[in-house]
Formats: sequence, C-alpha cells, structure tokens
Amino acid sequence: MIWLDRLEQKYGHWGLEGLIRYVSMLMLVVFFLNQSGMLPYHMLYLHRDSILSGQVWRLFTFLLIPASTNMLLLIFELSILVMCADGLEAKWGTFKLTAYYMTGAISNILVVLMMPEVQLGSYFIYLSLFLGFATIYPDYEILLFFILPVKMKYLALLSGASMIYSFVMGSLFIKVAIALSIGNYLLFFAQDAISAVRQNRRQYMRAAEYEKSLARTEEYRHKCSVCGKTEVSNPETQFRYCTCPVCGQHGTPFCVEHLKEHKQNNSQPQN
Repeated sequence: MIWLDRLEQKYGHWGLEGLIRYVSMLMLVVFFLNQSGMLPYHMLYLHRDSILSGQVWRLFTFLLIPASTNMLLLIFELSILVMCADGLEAKWGTFKLTAYYMTGAISNILVVLMMPEVQLGSYFIYLSLFLGFATIYPDYEILLFFILPVKMKYLALLSGASMIYSFVMGSLFIKVAIALSIGNYLLFFAQDAISAVRQNRRQYMRAAEYEKSLARTEEYRHKCSVCGKTEVSNPETQFRYCTCPVCGQHGTPFCVEHLKEHKQNNSQPQN
C-alpha cells in the first residue's frame, strides 16, 4: 500500500494510539445507558433523514453501538475487538489502524447518505477489523465463548460466507450496502489478495514447467526412431519394435503411427 505509506509520512502524527480501547470503553458505557433506558440505541444509529433533520451526532454515535444485548456476550465482543485492534496496530502502526477505522466509518456514512432506507450501527466496521486481523493472523487461536479453541481463519470464513450469501441473495441496495460498508477492508486488502493470487499462479506455472523439464530428462525405455516420442514424454503412446530386414534382428522402435508408415514404405516393390 504505497499510497498509505506516503500518507503516513505526511500525516503520521494524526494516528490515535489505543483508539479502539477508548471506543470499547465508550461502548460499554452506552450499553449500560441503553439498559437503564436513558439512551436508546435508535437515537444513535446512522439514518440519513435523521441526520439531515439536525441529529448530526449520529455521524459519530453509531460507532458506539455494541452488537451484543447480553452482558456476557458484550464482554466477549469487546475483548475480541480490542484483541483485533491491538494486533492490527502492532502490525501496521497507529496511523494505518486509525486510517482503516476511519475509512470504515466514512464508508458506512456514504451508504446511509446514498440509501435513505438503510439504518446502520457499528456491525460492519468492527467486522472489518475482525476480517483484517484474521487475514494477517489466520492461525491465531481464540477460545470461542471462552471455551472452544478455534482459529481465526475459520471464523473469518464463516463470517465471509454469511456475508457473501447475503450479497448474492439480497437486493441491489443490500449489495451496495455490504460492498461499501466493508469498503475499508476491500481497499486495504484487495490489492494484496490480487498480488498473492498472481504470485501463486506464477509459482504454479514455474512448478509445472519444472515438472515438465524433469519429465524430459527422465530415462526412457522406448523412443520412436522417427518422431522421438518416448513413454515418458507421451505416456498415452504405444510403441512397437520392427525386425524386418531393414531394421535388423535387434529391432528398431517405432510409435504405432510411424510403424505403419515404415511397413508401407518397405512393402512397396523396388525397381
């Protein structure tokens, strides 16, 4: 991500260290306020008509809505969120993680501004953090619900499959909403994914060429004296030995095709 490296050189001081930890604490506060009835979630969601009517706080408060409605599940949710953020920050640095998070927020805001019928919370943003962590640390193992050990790549595949199903089966605005909502993940990882596919393809082609070169150098037992085919280079070809007077008693190897030509040529009367 050359473009991001250049931005970091100019604006690296804008990175907010430990940003997601602070956000997680605010999510916990919002959860308790909602449980007490003091701050209902429907006042915090992203909703275009509400924003345009003056409720501009929704541009920020949607980031603080937890997905879980149960206290135990909320603790698990926030612990996973902080773990993913810390892992990405350790890998990328503070600025890139901040840019990733803010890009996700802007993508969600764009969805709502384009589609007035859509109402969004923080689900897709924190899903993008989870997918980003799983992409970088696929073999990292967590205790699902503090009990079952599961690798991140399997949880990411499950989440991705669910999202793809919703994308394929959903209406046009659902497709656009999903694509834009995880726009930060696509922006940060699509180029690396394409490069990885190309590299794997090149490696596969090199391996295939190497195997062919090995096959060409392998020892063979039969080789057509006309075309040079062998049972190694052409496993499907059958070979025969001719012991006619021209070929001699030791015999000359031919593939079936050229053996017929050889017999026809030698069966013609000579002047």
